[in-house]
Parts: sequence; C-alpha cells; structure tokens
Amino acid sequence: MPVPIVTENLTYSGPTGPVKAQLARPAEGGPWPAIIVIQEVFGLVPHIEDVARRFAGEGYVTLAPDLYSHDSVRPTLDDEAIVQSFAVRGAPDKEAAIAALPADRQEPVRRAVDWMTNRDASTYVPDLRAAMDWLRARPDVRGSAIASIGYCMGGGLSGALAASGADLAAAVIYYGGAPPLDRLTNVRCPVQGHYGGEDPGITGQVPKFAEAMAAAGKDFTPYVYEGAPHAFFNDQRPSYRSEPSQLAWERTLDFFERHLKGAAVGAR
Repeated sequence: MPVPIVTENLTYSGPTGPVKAQLARPAEGGPWPAIIVIQEVFGLVPHIEDVARRFAGEGYVTLAPDLYSHDSVRPTLDDEAIVQSFAVRGAPDKEAAIAALPADRQEPVRRAVDWMTNRDASTYVPDLRAAMDWLRARPDVRGSAIASIGYCMGGGLSGALAASGADLAAAVIYYGGAPPLDRLTNVRCPVQGHYGGEDPGITGQVPKFAEAMAAAGKDFTPYVYEGAPHAFFNDQRPSYRSEPSQLAWERTLDFFERHLKGAAVGAR
C-alpha cells in the first residue's frame, strides 16, 4: 500500500538562479532514499508531477525540478506547437512544412521550432546536480541513496547526469537519447533503460550505448518493449500503452528497491 505523502512547490538554488520544483515525500518517518524526477521536453507538467508523487508513495523523497525556470520563451508556447515542431524539424524543407500547416498554426509552430533549435540547455545538468546537493542536505534524505529518473528529454538528462560523474546511487532512462559515449567512464552507478520498439530514433542508439557501457565496465540493463512507441509511459498522451508501462514501472521499482533501499546502496 502506498504510504501517505505530502507535496509542496518550492525553489532551490541553482548555479544560475532559483529553480522551481515540486517536492513530494512520505508524510512521516525517514530518512528516506530520494529520486530526482526529470521532465519531458514539455516541462514540469502534471504527468511528471504525478509520477513523482507515485514514487513518494513508494517511500522516496522526490524532487521534480522545472528545468525551464530560467527560460522566458517556453511559457509562451503551447504544447501542440511543440508536438508539431518535431515533424517540422525533421523535414527536408522546414518552411514548406510550416506552410502546409493551417494558417493559425504556422506562427506558433515556427516559434516552437526556433525555441527547440536555439534554447539554452547548458543549465539543465548543473541544475540537476544542485538538486542532488539540496536533497543531500535534508535531514529526511539518506544522502548516499539518491537516484535520477527521466522521461524523453529527461531520460537523456538522467543519463547525462550519470555521465557527468554525479554521485548517484542509480539512474533510470525512459526513451531518452544516450549520453556521449566518451563520457561513460564517469558513470558511478548502475543504469537501467526502458525503450519503445516503435521508437527507432531513440531505441536505435541502445546497442552502441550498451556496448560502450560494457566496454567501460559499467552496469547497464536496457529493456525494449515491442510494439510500444515513444513516450509509452505517459498516461496523459495518446502514446500511452498500459501493458509495457506497468511492466516498466515494476522493473523500475525493483531496481530502486535494490539500489536505494537495499543493503549495498549505490554500487560503484
């Protein structure tokens, strides 16, 4: 049974300014292991907040940072424009692809394409490392048992955080791009990955990622869910698939149970 939890919206200090976040934690007891829950490209949306609360109910202090806290453009874009921008960015002629859209969608999508192409992502990993420091300073957190998990863009960032040498106890990637392979020697924790069989742009990177992790002597366990598209875990989007989502959730909980709550926390 999930434990009772409390949630609050707060800010913590990042290297370039305050970072907004949702904190969810067990209402009583502790200290608890902690999980940083990393957003999709859409930002700190209700789906990510809900996932963080679900982990809190399993006995973890969770922090879901808003990595767009320093971004003045993202609040002016609608989610539909961001979704439409994916296809436009992959088109041979971007302007022709925009011109083929309904007239009222062309300017929003053009702005989303520009934002996706030019946004400053350099603050994301530093803000995640600051989240680790903030959690480690809390009396209700076991400082040696902090993990990261991310979805889509956040999946890639979970891997990038591990590859930055962060002192994580575990890292989980959901359908996120592989971190730079030349940085995998910095990984200090076991890594688990969940990928859709119908998501070739991301899942196609997994064999080389796995090979490079093995060559570096790192612990990486990837799972590919046949028939599942990108973002199959997001139960607030049409991409959601219940069976692979449930299986991935169970595997994730088991992974965190072993590496965050087990006796040998943070195998290095």
